Amino acid sequence: MKNSLLIPNRNKVVGWVVLLASVLLGCFCLYNEFRIPDFQIYRLPNNGEDSPFSFADYNLTNELAIFGVTLGLLIIVFSKEKIEDEYIGVLRLKSLQWAVLVSYIVLLIINFSFYGIAFLMILVYNIWTIPIIFLVRFNYSLYRFRKEGVSDEK
Repeated sequence: MKNSLLIPNRNKVVGWVVLLASVLLGCFCLYNEFRIPDFQIYRLPNNGEDSPFSFADYNLTNELAIFGVTLGLLIIVFSKEKIEDEYIGVLRLKSLQWAVLVSYIVLLIINFSFYGIAFLMILVYNIWTIPIIFLVRFNYSLYRFRKEGVSDEK
């Protein structure tokens, strides 16, 4: 069965480069309050009233970091393996199911553990749990399969 959603394997390196650069940019933004100069949105005329569409000079460095992390993860997740066969497809499906289940378990745990702004911050980071858990689980399953010939099927 041919999966048309997967992109060529050579894009995986591009995904890792984008991911690592964006994580570094995000860390600089979070811990050092780094901002790219002149990468901002300027105030819209709002006749002196506050609205959701009026904003002060707002720098888009954080958004660039979030976009890069998301794009990098998606490129890595949707890149083919060098040898993409049916068993790799089964491993992909099982890893995705496992990642969704773990992500929602984490969501339920943080729902009762954190409140206020801390909860919102954790939800922002939670957007990446599915692709990260998928990558960890899928690569671990591939490692086990190639190393020991162990199958996940039971």
